[in-house]
Amino acid sequence: MLVKRYEPFNDIRRSFDLVNQIINSVERRAETSSNIVDFIPKVNTREGKNAYHIEVELPGIKKEEVDVKVDGNVLTISGERTLRDEVKEEDYHKVESRYGVFSRSFTLPEKVDVEHIHAESENGIVEIIIPKLTIDTSSRKIEIK
Repeated sequence: MLVKRYEPFNDIRRSFDLVNQIINSVERRAETSSNIVDFIPKVNTREGKNAYHIEVELPGIKKEEVDVKVDGNVLTISGERTLRDEVKEEDYHKVESRYGVFSRSFTLPEKVDVEHIHAESENGIVEIIIPKLTIDTSSRKIEIK
């Protein structure tokens, strides 16, 4: 029989090694990526009687610069918030605005009308309306031929 010495900290040490590997791989990807994601728009979702609504806050972004796509049952909203041109008259002491490429994805429910999804933009908020499929629940007699 082989006797092995019990070392209680080996499991903890392995866990830290795994976490370090994950952090290092994320850092390497961020260094090699030319478009670092720094701007993440805020999103509100709600369900109405006839549709689902997704409201995305995109201040300072023109509606032409936003892409809304449906691929299968995944809705993706993406674009880029670019840095404003340099303003010569003003001296900034601190800039807190976030800029960069953004992308948000949502898995759609099963019973939605993908063909009639539409988006509207007003005052820096893009609202995507996802209509629900209407299911006929009325009863009727079916004739046998």
